This record gives sequence, structure tokens and C-alpha cells, in this order.
Amino acid sequence: MRPYDVEVTWLEAVVEALDALGQFNTSIMQPYGSGAPFLRVVGHGGARLAETIRVRRVTGDDSVRGVWSWDEDVAGEGDPLEAAKAIHRVTCPRM
Repeated sequence: MRPYDVEVTWLEAVVEALDALGQFNTSIMQPYGSGAPFLRVVGHGGARLAETIRVRRVTGDDSVRGVWSWDEDVAGEGDPLEAAKAIHRVTCPRM
């Protein structure tokens, strides 16, 4: 297994869930070399809000969680669908 395979797999599952919700441009990026992958999400709403989601490993069980740009865990305790719903609320808010 290559470094960051688990993180990339989780991010891909979030992208799939976001695609099902619609209204997003998404891209998984990884800095050249061995940098940790992250997800860039831009909502199609009027404000075109954007967010960068990183991934962290949970100590003890080696599961993963999404992390907002402000260093808080994304809702859903690692469930990609719940994470996608939370990302939707932030990048495509209803006013």
C-alpha cells in the first residue's frame, strides 16, 4: 500500500457523495512529492464559497476524519456521506 492510499480513498468517497448532491466543483490535490492529499470544493451557489478539506488519522483505530480549514473535524465521524452533507451546508448555504 502506498502512503496516503487510505486518505485518497476517503476523499474519493466524499467526492462521490458530493457529486450525488450536485452543485460543486471538486478536485483532489496532492503536493508534489509526498505531501498529504486534500480536497478542494467550490460551491455553485451565488457566493461560490470554497473550502479545503484535509484528512487526519484517528489514533488507536487508524480510521480517518475530514478536517476543515479551521482545524475542526468535519461532521460525520469519518462517514463520507455525512461529511459531504456538512460540506454542502458550508459551501452552498441557504440564505
